[in-house]
Order: sequence, then structure tokens, then C-alpha cells
Amino acid sequence: MKNCINSIYIVDFLMSFITVFGVVMFLPMFPHIQEVFGVSVSQISWIPNVAFLTMIIFAILVSKIINRVGIKKLLLISLILWITGIVLEIVALSNLHFYVFVIGRFVEGIGEAFMFPLLLSMNKFELKTLGSEKIGLSLIEFGAALGGLISGIISGNFINNPRQFLIIPICFAIIVGVFIIIKLKPVVLIDTDTESQNKEVKESNKAYISLVLMIFIIQTIFSSIQVYLAYYMDAISSPNLTGFVISIEQILLAIGTIAPIVILKKISLRTTRNIIFLIFVFGTIILSLQISIYLSILGFGIMAFSIGVGFTISNICVTKVISTKVSQKLSIYTAVRNAGGFVLSFIWGNMIASYRESGQSYGDVFKHLYTFEGIIVIGIFIIIIFMQKGEVMFKPEFVQKKL
Repeated sequence: MKNCINSIYIVDFLMSFITVFGVVMFLPMFPHIQEVFGVSVSQISWIPNVAFLTMIIFAILVSKIINRVGIKKLLLISLILWITGIVLEIVALSNLHFYVFVIGRFVEGIGEAFMFPLLLSMNKFELKTLGSEKIGLSLIEFGAALGGLISGIISGNFINNPRQFLIIPICFAIIVGVFIIIKLKPVVLIDTDTESQNKEVKESNKAYISLVLMIFIIQTIFSSIQVYLAYYMDAISSPNLTGFVISIEQILLAIGTIAPIVILKKISLRTTRNIIFLIFVFGTIILSLQISIYLSILGFGIMAFSIGVGFTISNICVTKVISTKVSQKLSIYTAVRNAGGFVLSFIWGNMIASYRESGQSYGDVFKHLYTFEGIIVIGIFIIIIFMQKGEVMFKPEFVQKKL
């Protein structure tokens, strides 16, 4: 039994590592890829956009096929799709076909779409104790953060050779696939529609919706400090530090993902949530002002740490809140999370192109973008507070070590 749980922990880490490695790996390369294909900023924005859009659509479909195919087989299928997409990207770079590259990113995105809802479902069904589930969910976010860190570091050294770089994630995926085939046992899916597994916190649709909204805005903020980072760094005359800043973000994000294991034993969920959102507001203000490179890096850092904390506590809470239609609700939760990245990337891509066409500098552009984001964060934060008011998990007297 212990070996089975350890295998689940390792798969949690490796698969989330793979997912975010794929999402982050092109970020430092955007300006170079844009130059190679000779496309505009709005066109290059479709590299992350199409992946996010794919992850939204196909994450929802996971719940429809998970009972028929099984988690283990779907994890392997997701890896095959991921590798296929990367192979198409290599072909596109070799022949300078931008839309083939986008198609490759689309296929890769389907593979990424499967991974998070499968991992969340596997943890919900297989990890029976609250302690083991908390560890598994933390490892999912920790692996994701570390995947982004390693991806940023490695890809930063291959900015001018993306084709050579893409061999590395293919090798990663093959190794992970072999481990799943050998070590992971088939996951037993339990119908939880007729029983509640959580006696501390009863299922609440309002609480679930508030957590869906919460993960959406956290993912939106995360995308805002990564997707167009290369252009922001250019605006403050430090383009050579893009890879370094992504690495710093991912390190602090990784620390943030495991911090709730300690934080939630001492501070209530409500207090933790409030601190996180206050940091988001002040962080966007710092980034919009562009006072100095040091303050900007500080802003990116504290926001990344808070995002890591936010991801983990959202995952912990959503698995505690739901007890019926688990796979369906976790798939919707993941799809909405991915939607946060898509909405940010799509809107900002078009706004950057529009502002640039009007003659504004990147400095002015990002001043507008982060100011706008700060206003949105405040508005959604207020909505979340009202939705979570009165819910058991969000009362100050609810001790988080119960989780």
C-alpha cells in the first residue's frame, strides 16, 4: 500500500512537471520565434492562446471518458499527444511554417489538458487520508512550479536553437511514460454521488463556485507575470534578465506551493486568502509603476510566491468541498483555471498590438495593462469574499489543521 501511495506521489510530481514545462518553455523564446516566422505580436500570442484554449475544451472532456478509459491509460495517452505536438513543432521550425507550429502547440495542449484533472481525480480517489491527500496536492503544484523553473533555465540557454531544445522535453516524457507503465497501478474510480467522504465540510455549491472563480483569477495573475514577461523586460531595458526572472518566479512559486502545509496549521484560510489578494493588488501597482528593475523583480517574486500558496490552498479546498460528480467538477475546475491563462493571453496580446500601433512604448503599454489588472483583481476579490462568507471552511474559527 505504501509503495502504491509513493508511486502516486511520484506521478503527481512528474506529470505536473511535464505539463508546466511545456507551458513555460516557449516564453523566453517568443521574440526569437516571432522573428524566425516573421509574424506580429498578436500572431505570436496564439502560441500560448491555442494551448490554453485546448486545455479549456479538453479538460472538460476528461470527465466524459475517464470512467471508460481509466486514469492510467489516459495519462499515457496524454504523454503520446504531448510528444506528437512537440514533433510537429520541430517540423515547423525546420520548414518555417508558423501555422504548423500552432497546430503542434494545439496537439501538445490536448495532452496537457488531460494531466491536471487526471491527477486531481487520482488523488481524490486513491489517497484516503487527509494528510496523504494534502501531500499529493502540494506535490502537484510543486512539480508544476519546478517544471516551469527548469524549463525557464534550460530554454533560456536555447533561445536561438529551439529545435535542439525540443528534444529535451521529448526525452522527459518518454522517461515519465516508462515509469507510469511499470509502477502505477490502475486507479479504482469510486462513485461518490451517494456518499459524502468529508464530514467536516459539507458540500456547498456556493463554496465550489467561489473556488472556481478563485483559481481563475490566480491563474490569470500567474499568466500576467509570465506570458509577456520578455516584452515587459524589454520595456525596462533588461531583456537579458528574462530567463533569470522566470527562474526566480518559479523558485518562489515552488516554495509557495508547499508553504500551505505549514501555513494552514497556524493561520486561517480566510486570513491566508486575504493576504494573498492584498499582495496581488500591491504587486500589480509595483509592476505598473516600473520604478526600477529591482522593485519589479521584487513584485514578480512576491506575487509568484503568493500564487503558489493560492494554487495549493484552492486545490486542497476544492477536493474537500466536493463529494458528488467528482471527476466532472474537477474537470470544470481545471478548465476554468486554464481559461484564466487564455483570457489574459488573448486580451493582453490584442491590447499590446493595439497600443503599439497607436505609437505607445512598451513601458506605457504595461502601465495600462497592470493598472487594469489591479482593478479587476479588486473587483473579483470582493465577489469571492461575499460568496465565501458564512461557509464553514472560510470562518476564522475553522482550524486549518483539520484539513
